[in-house]
Amino acid sequence: MWKDELFDEIQIGDKVFYDTPQGQVHSAKAKFRGPAGWVCDRGRGQPVVINEGANYLGHSKGRARKPDYLGEFAL
Repeated sequence: MWKDELFDEIQIGDKVFYDTPQGQVHSAKAKFRGPAGWVCDRGRGQPVVINEGANYLGHSKGRARKPDYLGEFAL
């Protein structure tokens, strides 16, 4: 499961946990940060937007993580 619960610490490559409107818990890999939240890959190219106030539960650090400088600049 997740170890960190601070949305601002997410970086590219982290595994992000979120819940669906049905109450299920899923995970996805963080790709980049957009104005609506982090855009993550659920697998097979299926994107999901994870927002701090709506569906974010926590994240765990990835092996090859790197900060998203462009996403920080755009906000």
